[in-house]
Amino acid sequence: MNPLELPQIADLGASVARLIRSELATNGTVQAAAGQIIVSISRFEVEHRLGNLLQQIYRSVDQHFPVRREHLSLIIRDIDGSYENSFKIWKSAL
Repeated sequence: MNPLELPQIADLGASVARLIRSELATNGTVQAAAGQIIVSISRFEVEHRLGNLLQQIYRSVDQHFPVRREHLSLIIRDIDGSYENSFKIWKSAL
């Protein structure tokens, strides 16, 4: 990876985190750190809405950022720290 691309990845991660935060239909937090987007939601939300939440995130990212040059790491965890799941938001096919 070219060192000049690192700020672009960080900017994309921060932009995607802002998008998720604005569209998140639950009480939770969203952070962008070290190339990862970390979503913390209630245990109930993780257990009952994880699939729907993932679909909403992927759809929003594809709609607002259709061209992505790098993969993004998405971590969804519960606020209590019992559950943590990692996902990828794949770069777009160029």
